[in-house]
Amino acid sequence: MLKVIKTGLTYIFSIILALFIVLTVKFVNRYDLSPKKVYKVYLDGKAIGNIKDKKELEDYINDEQKDLKEKYAVNKVYIPTGVDIQKCITYEKKVLTAKQVHNIIKEKKPFTVKGYIIKIKPTSKDEETIVINVLDKKIFDKALRSVVEAFVSADQVKNYENDTQPEIKDTGSIIEDIYIDQNITIKKGYVSTDDQIFTDEKLLTKYLLFGEIKEEEYYTVKEGDTIDSIAYDHKLATAEFLVVNPEFTSANTLLSVGQQVKVGLIAPIVDVVVESHTILDQESQYKTTTEDDSTLALGTEKVVTQGQNGIDRLTTKIKTVNGETNNVVILSSEVITPSVDKVVKVGTKSVTTGGTAPIMSGSWAWPTISQYFISSHFGYRWGKIHEALDIAGSGEGSPIYAAGSGVVVTSQNKGSLGNHVTINHGNGYYTLYAHMSSRNVVVGQNVQKGQQIGTMGHTGFATGTHLHFGLYKNGMPYRDGTPMDPMILYR
Repeated sequence: MLKVIKTGLTYIFSIILALFIVLTVKFVNRYDLSPKKVYKVYLDGKAIGNIKDKKELEDYINDEQKDLKEKYAVNKVYIPTGVDIQKCITYEKKVLTAKQVHNIIKEKKPFTVKGYIIKIKPTSKDEETIVINVLDKKIFDKALRSVVEAFVSADQVKNYENDTQPEIKDTGSIIEDIYIDQNITIKKGYVSTDDQIFTDEKLLTKYLLFGEIKEEEYYTVKEGDTIDSIAYDHKLATAEFLVVNPEFTSANTLLSVGQQVKVGLIAPIVDVVVESHTILDQESQYKTTTEDDSTLALGTEKVVTQGQNGIDRLTTKIKTVNGETNNVVILSSEVITPSVDKVVKVGTKSVTTGGTAPIMSGSWAWPTISQYFISSHFGYRWGKIHEALDIAGSGEGSPIYAAGSGVVVTSQNKGSLGNHVTINHGNGYYTLYAHMSSRNVVVGQNVQKGQQIGTMGHTGFATGTHLHFGLYKNGMPYRDGTPMDPMILYR
């Protein structure tokens, strides 16, 4: 029994001795047996390191302060608060350089200058608030003004502000309101020099327009180039091209071979909203009527009267966001030139001879009522292709018609399209009708050209009431189908 106890005590003593040796080594490594005079540096009451030379650290701080004054052209740069340097005697072995301590201070509490902190709160909850720092509020004001004038001409803005807009005679537009959609707050305060501080209005303008600061992208004009073709080839809408190249007043501006133009994609941080009272002339799509003809073979057609589009004068209230039509309300409509209906005779005579009757090509029906406005065409918009026509102006709940006969393959309320219907026309074409307020058809249902399939709305990702009308060839929309301009159906 005594032997067991003795063995246990020996084991415990060995453990204690080992711990003593470890702690002794750690103490010796950390502490020197002889005391030394150092300066202990505190930040907000917490020790961050020991240094040998107080003046060396003060010189680092002063030099940094001087450099920042020159960089930002200011008289005052504020050093980090809460820095305290105390002379002391320590047995600690570790001593940092003044530069090391200086970097620790900067990392924890940077130098600051007086300026303005601008917060741009997005309209969507999914996006983060953007913070912009400037020394002078005028820099932001001028940059924001430049962004507005990228989408609205300087003359238009001036006339709007001075209430000197010319009256509308026959057609034209009067701006009723210009504003930034996001909530912007500007607060005077101390700005960290570790953050980006804008001191140049042109650089800030570029950031507000493009969402980042990057080198300008240029394209050299070649023979046969037009503004429309250059824009499309570089995934730009024509309106976007005119924004980044404000020297061109319209898409019809002539280009010179060898001329350099900007082709960078814009992604505005702020949304410039313009609400205007506009009177314009727009083509009204002719209707197609059919008549049975027993003298014509079944499956054949004969055009009796060629259709002709008319002209309607529309009085509208139009809302644009960054140059793109967002919403249209038609206040009134006047027929300037009436449309002429296309009359087609359709054969009903039975054919008993062998062979297959030809596919009826027919004419395509316009998907909305005649009072409409094309708010956005097919093509590139904000760096990606807009695979449809946006047709507005008919109003919430107005009827939507099948552009051609076929079978309904999609009828659902899902995703960004909201309430939408897809029709397979059996000739390689599919048509898509999206953002509807209601649907009248189900999957598998046969529909006829001109049959009502739903009503206009703004379900899904839509900022205003309109029909998103798409055309796809040889496949379903947004899958394996090729997007086509729906206007080819009516040319």
